Order: sequence, then structure tokens, then C-alpha cells
Amino acid sequence: MSDSEENPVNWQPDADTIAQSLRPSIDHIEAIRQIALARRTKGRIYAGITAVVGVAIALIIFSKGDDNFIVTIIFLVIALVLAFWIYFLFEGGAIKAYRTLHKLEILAKAAAEVVPGIQYQPESMIPQSLFHAGGLFSSRIDLYTGQDYFKARVGSTDMLFSELHAQRKETSSDSKGRTTTHWVTVFKGIYLVADFHKDFQCWVKIEPDVAEASFGWIGRKMQGLSKNLVRLSNPEFERAFKVTSNDDLGAHYLLTPDMQERFLELRQRWSNEIRASLVDSCLHLAIPIQSDWFEPRDNIHAGETQNLQQFLNQLISLLHITETLDLNTRIWSKS
Repeated sequence: MSDSEENPVNWQPDADTIAQSLRPSIDHIEAIRQIALARRTKGRIYAGITAVVGVAIALIIFSKGDDNFIVTIIFLVIALVLAFWIYFLFEGGAIKAYRTLHKLEILAKAAAEVVPGIQYQPESMIPQSLFHAGGLFSSRIDLYTGQDYFKARVGSTDMLFSELHAQRKETSSDSKGRTTTHWVTVFKGIYLVADFHKDFQCWVKIEPDVAEASFGWIGRKMQGLSKNLVRLSNPEFERAFKVTSNDDLGAHYLLTPDMQERFLELRQRWSNEIRASLVDSCLHLAIPIQSDWFEPRDNIHAGETQNLQQFLNQLISLLHITETLDLNTRIWSKS
């Protein structure tokens, strides 16, 4: 079933035209941006004055004698912390408020020009329960954050996605018993869940084939020891991905030769580190991305089409996954 039969997508939106239609909202948001920038400037000035005065007083205290070293350090730390606090008091809240309003008043409306009925919640994310349901990461998750949640119907396919950052807390001790804590990124990027075009009962996991890529035929032999391993017919796909499933026949039913080629195209377009799972008749796709997407730049005019076009390009690139994987071609058994 084609997009025109369900929910059509504007694959080539014109940023200039959309900006013109959003002019009242843009003028309002631009005024807020100017206020936010003025607050940031004040914050920098006040924080700078606080830091300079604090350092000067600390130096005067230190000059009174070496006995004042500890007092000097304490005062210096307090002065610098106070300077940072003043800066973020002025800048942080104002800029964050501007970016949120920009997303709600401009980007959300622009997204609706691409996909009618799309929902965009800038401060929401894919629920952690759904992230775990995909089964793509076995690591413990101690900190789960995200933003920019989208929910849309693209043609016949319901999909949702957001930015996510899942982290694990690690603590180590040295020979003297001193502990050090650091955070390990389990996943950072775009996590997408979409309705698959076939009904199925099994689960299938598609991961980067690290063993074969690193060790060649030896890695392939070692990989053969893996539980639930599925071998497929496409040699290039086999070199790129490791597939496991609780149903070998089900995995072959879902990962047809055509679908294997489509996953290779997806990998080439996005990243060698993409991973996916097919579970509960849905596709789960994890795309590692280090930069933050969908962020309006506060150093340019709110109506700058360059900023709007970047957002549209990012949004369309994710919506286009339905085309890359041919999710809108419905099989007779899929309603």
C-alpha cells in the first residue's frame, strides 16, 4: 500500500515556504530569543565581575602570609562556584526556555507540514520499558535520559522515535582503597520503533558482526558457538551482521533476501554500528549518533531557513527508514 493511500508524506518540503507560513510564530519566538541573549550577556558580565573580584580578594588574603593558603583556596572555590551559579541563573533557564518554545511553536508546526498529524514532544522520550523490550542492549542501565519524542503515521506505518542516552555507572578501587566512579555510555543516539509489515511471533536480533569483521573466518567459526545463531544466504549481510533468533524458520521468513539488502542499505546510509530487533510484530532500531539532533541554534535568527532546513532534513531522514525497509508494503496477513 503506498503513502498516497494512507498518510502522505511531503518528502521535499521547502523551508522558505514553511517559514513564510509561520511568520507570526517566528516573530514571537525571535523576540524571546533576543530577551534570552540579553540575559545571557548580563549573566556573563555579572559572573565575570564576581570571578575577578573573588580572585582579587583571594590573592590579597594569600599575600597576608602562607598560613592563609587553605583559607585562600576555600574562598577562591566559593567565588568561582558563585560566578558559575550567577551565569547559569541568567543564561541557563532563558536559553532553555527559548529552545523549548522554538521547538513547540516552529519545529512542531514545520513537522506537521511534512507529516499530517505528527506528534512532537521536545521534552519526552521513548519509555525505558519499550527500550528494554527491544532487547538490543543486555547491559544494566543506571541512567536513562532523552528528548525530542516523535510519533507519526508514515503511509501505512505507525512509528515513534526519540533521542536517548542510556548509561551504566561503574565504580572501581585502587590499591589504596580509593574509589572512582565514572559513567559508561551503553547507547547514545536515535531509537526508533515502527510497525513491521508482517505479523510474527518469534524474536530476531540483528547486531554488528564484530567477531567476523575483526577475526575473519576464525571469528566466523567462533561465532558458530553462539546460541540461537541464524545463518543467511547473503555473504555481504553475513559479514556485516550477526543474527540470532528463537526461531530459525521465522528469521528466514522475516529476513528475506530483499530485506537483507535493505538492511545493508540502511547500514551504509547511517552507521556500521546500527542494530535492530524484530519483536512483537515491531521493528526496534538503534542508530548511534553522538551529536544532539533537532536543536535550534540560539546564535541565529529564529526564522533562519538554514536552521529550519536542517531540522526538516533530520526528520525526513528518519521517516525515510519506512521506505528503505519497505515497511509500507503490506503482506496479505498483516492488517
